[in-house]
Amino acid sequence: MSEKLRLRFIAIASLSVFIVLFSFLIAINLWNYSNMKENADSTLALISENDGVFPKIHKDKPQTEPISEEQGVEQGRQAHPGRRADFSPEDPFATRYFSVTLNDAMEQTSINLNSIAAVTLEEASAMVDTVMEKGKAHGFLGAYRYHVTNSYEETLVVFLDCTKDLFFMNNFLLNSLYVGGAGLFAGCVLIVLFSKSAVRPVAESYEKQKTFITNAGHELKTPLSIIGANTEVLEMEHGDSQWTQSIKRQVERLTRLTNQLTTLAKMEEGQEPPTLGSLDFSQITAEVCDEMEAFAQSAGKTILTDISPDVVINGNEDQLRQLVYILLDNSVKHSTEGSPIHVLLNGNKLTVRNQAYLEQTGNMNILLERFYRTDASRSRQTGGYGLGLSIAKVIVEQHRGKIFVTAVNEGTLEITVILR
Repeated sequence: MSEKLRLRFIAIASLSVFIVLFSFLIAINLWNYSNMKENADSTLALISENDGVFPKIHKDKPQTEPISEEQGVEQGRQAHPGRRADFSPEDPFATRYFSVTLNDAMEQTSINLNSIAAVTLEEASAMVDTVMEKGKAHGFLGAYRYHVTNSYEETLVVFLDCTKDLFFMNNFLLNSLYVGGAGLFAGCVLIVLFSKSAVRPVAESYEKQKTFITNAGHELKTPLSIIGANTEVLEMEHGDSQWTQSIKRQVERLTRLTNQLTTLAKMEEGQEPPTLGSLDFSQITAEVCDEMEAFAQSAGKTILTDISPDVVINGNEDQLRQLVYILLDNSVKHSTEGSPIHVLLNGNKLTVRNQAYLEQTGNMNILLERFYRTDASRSRQTGGYGLGLSIAKVIVEQHRGKIFVTAVNEGTLEITVILR
């Protein structure tokens, strides 16, 4: 159990580190891409406003000083709110771009390739045709970011070469993934190294609890046996009485409780791993239902079965019989008076349904927890301790199956077991 707890802690902690780390990487790469695209659009807007040519930047102008509207007009363009103002005098020479002008009939009238050497006239013309077919004002065409400006008499399309920016962005993405992967690996290694220390207090507490249950169960067997033997001696000497009968009933209840606790502790620890084999689960279910029929009738209830024949599963016969017995015993004890108990087996799915007094609907898996009771007074009357379904849960888990408890409505409880 402690090893399972440790593995679960490692899995949860590693998943948490993965989510946090790669969420950060995704965010920073998206920000990087958005920043690159914003800078490219600012450059394209500047060129478009200057009739397809990068304007000259005054060499004495501070980079962080906003460009006034009058100075923008002098440079052959209008000021654009929010546009980059950090262009340097070297940008016109470092920027690779070209522009194409179209008339109102969408015919190409001029192509300016003075600031680029990687594109021919034919390639530029074909790229413009592709952009016009898309019908978008801006976007990417391969490694080129484009911007379309429509005026009354003509259309200007400017392309900006973003090859270097995309290369650096992709390189940053790969490096960040490498660093993130290395960080995740290092984090997982540290989690594994420190996991024992993290779960040790919980594991020790659980081991002490389990040891106490096992030892207490063994210690209680001797005095219970003595009490039972002394009661029988008293009955032999003084005859049967309500007091001796009460003592015998309480001894039986305590014996049953200690046996259940010991069984549950051993099964959860895996001290007695079940021997699995191919079994006819249909026959096992039918036989247990027949055996429980008399018990159900004594409580004024009936068992209705719908069992598919020849359902073969890999399991332990004793444990599977105990599983079906626990489910039927629980239904008989806690169902409403005179109501039927439905047992359905379809393939590897076993369903036990009964009428019950419920205060809620939906998921009721809390009933699988040990010592849990929906109604303490009725549980005492039926002799339950809240351990039966806990044992059923462990049996199902040892068979690598699943068990669900569902309140179909306020009057119907359904327990479903799915075995492999």
